[in-house]
Amino acid sequence: MMRLLTDSIRALSDTSYTVPGYPITELAGFSGSILAVNEKTAMEYALGDSLMGRRSVVIVKNVGVNALADPLVNATTQGLIGGVVLISGDDTEAEGSQNRQDTRPYSQVASIPLIELDASDVYGSLERAFRESERCSRVALMRVTDIQLKTGIKGQCIPAAPGDRKHGELAGRYLTMKGRAERADNLFKGENVEPETVQSRGCTKTLCKNCPFKPLFEYISEEGIDVILDTGCALLAMKDPYNIGLANYGLGSSVAVAARSAGIAITGDYALLHSGMNALADVYEKRLPLITVVLKNNRMGMTGGDTADITKYIGWANPQVFNDMSVLKESVVEPKTFIFEADCPEGEKHETIRY
Repeated sequence: MMRLLTDSIRALSDTSYTVPGYPITELAGFSGSILAVNEKTAMEYALGDSLMGRRSVVIVKNVGVNALADPLVNATTQGLIGGVVLISGDDTEAEGSQNRQDTRPYSQVASIPLIELDASDVYGSLERAFRESERCSRVALMRVTDIQLKTGIKGQCIPAAPGDRKHGELAGRYLTMKGRAERADNLFKGENVEPETVQSRGCTKTLCKNCPFKPLFEYISEEGIDVILDTGCALLAMKDPYNIGLANYGLGSSVAVAARSAGIAITGDYALLHSGMNALADVYEKRLPLITVVLKNNRMGMTGGDTADITKYIGWANPQVFNDMSVLKESVVEPKTFIFEADCPEGEKHETIRY
């Protein structure tokens, strides 16, 4: 079984990522999967590949699914392009794990397709997972068990006719968050609800009137530069009047996603501290060509409250002061980090645009 699944992963995916652990360590190793610093980063790398139309596999053990749950669930409403399959190795007897978790309920939590591995058609099982991922425009979950992986099955990986890939589709900018959820349900549950749009709701929110980061978003919009925006105030720039940013997969996700797609991550200081630091460290360890711009205002702009000074914790990245926006148009061969520091205007709130 192990060899057949390995051959299938190599044949059907363009990239694969892993955090090793029983019972999937050998599977990931034989598949040539790239080691990520943690499971969340692995999933974000895969989603970045997806944005570029590549098929990707994420191979983790059962408890590892917990660590990547945030981008996994966010991908359902955001959508994707190339198929992404999460292969979860369930340790049914807790032989090499701290618990005996069954990952199948995640298919309900995240509203994603669940594919059980068919020993009589291993290649077909994985191809079916990819096609369901692309049809429903979200990650598909394939569950394998330690018992299955130990089972000796003779046979060959005989690919079926590949057919045309039907890529997934990202949620439209014109949709509200409620509309995105309704669109996702239409795709997965076969419902026929008219998704809510900013036009039908009659309004949308944008940045504060005197937001000091507006010139950055205006420049990106005017120059047509592809970026990944992190969750937070920056995410508001995905809508009118800026309409920038390819996709968003949750707080702290921009670094790893951008490293495999747009090559430019725009993140807030709190988002980076919250859950982007591991990905930034991994990007530097792998020397991936990424520009990260950290919007430093020492604030949790969307929810309120102060945050720690980010410069104390990323000195190892040798961050530079962001004072020339043209650096966003430069080609880089290694990671670079910039800090754009500004104070939020006191007493202001996000402006509402009415239609």
